[in-house]
Amino acid sequence: MKEKVQIGVSILALLALLTYTLVHTGGLLARYVQPPVIGYVAAFGIEAAVVSLSLRIGELRRSKQSTGFFLFVLIAVVIVSAVANIAEGFTAVQGERLTTQTIRQLDPIQAFIGLAATGLVSLIVLALAEIIGTDVETAVQQSAQQRKIRAVHAKDKSIPTAETKTKPVSNTAETDSIERARIAKAEKDTNSKTKAVNALLVYLNDNPQASLSDIGQQINRSKTTVSSYMHELERNGRLQRNGEGWQVLS
Repeated sequence: MKEKVQIGVSILALLALLTYTLVHTGGLLARYVQPPVIGYVAAFGIEAAVVSLSLRIGELRRSKQSTGFFLFVLIAVVIVSAVANIAEGFTAVQGERLTTQTIRQLDPIQAFIGLAATGLVSLIVLALAEIIGTDVETAVQQSAQQRKIRAVHAKDKSIPTAETKTKPVSNTAETDSIERARIAKAEKDTNSKTKAVNALLVYLNDNPQASLSDIGQQINRSKTTVSSYMHELERNGRLQRNGEGWQVLS
């Protein structure tokens, strides 16, 4: 729920800033085309490009792929958007177009305020798009992992467990009660271990280079217990080393 609220707030902030920059960029481009509405259409394309490129770059970076070309295009788009915002902000305040002559009339403090209020908006849009992309991807991965774990648990419940060997029933009620408690505990421990091992395999399948500590935190077991589980899985042919990581075998 918390992640959904954070993503929603980021999207609202991004939409508000995109509306602001769309007005400025569209106003600037509309001066050079007829009909003027085409300038606003082009401005919408620029703002959409900032968002889509930043999301794509974040995806490539997380998958350790080259981002050079997309980063170059994004920088060019951000520069165009920032220049448009600065020019339109100057016109709104000074009542005249921004040129090499008119910009010299600006007080340095006013120039800094104008830059902070307009040019940096494009960078904020870039940062928000990256945040949204990362949060959405994290939420999707967590949801997929939870579905896998639930599927494994459902499969375990559908497989009948082996009958537990019991000792002859004692003639006393106390011995009988102790025996039933021992059997119940053994079954509980077996089910708990099965669930932990299945969760370990699901996690290693998605994170083959995970450390014992990472796995232990994921399945709520100590490093020693995790190491014991993995050695057992290796002996049973369900897990093997693959370079510096692990490979889950079917």
